[in-house]
Amino acid sequence: MKEYAKEFHTKHLGNCAMAVAAAWLEAHHKDPSEVETFRTCGGGRAEGGLCGALYAAIHYRPDRKEELREEFRKRCNGTLCSEIRPIQSMTCSDRVAVAAELLDKIESSK
Repeated sequence: MKEYAKEFHTKHLGNCAMAVAAAWLEAHHKDPSEVETFRTCGGGRAEGGLCGALYAAIHYRPDRKEELREEFRKRCNGTLCSEIRPIQSMTCSDRVAVAAELLDKIESSK
């Protein structure tokens, strides 16, 4: 999922939340039109100001919400778009890759 999500975002096919959603939907052979439901979740507009990539990951694995939040926080230096977007050491595409990778790890540990 990591590479799919990063490529989706890098090619500007959608925002950060849409990229993670697209990767999850592709990996699970689900209807790709669901990606559109995340259109308003990028650029700090996800619920609670969360990074959209993290928001989408939590949407698909709400049972692992705290684990996803904590791991994302450790790797991206925060969870809110407003606090991590200014950090120059990572791009939004990098954060998308992190969120998708965390989802992938959870999926493979079933």
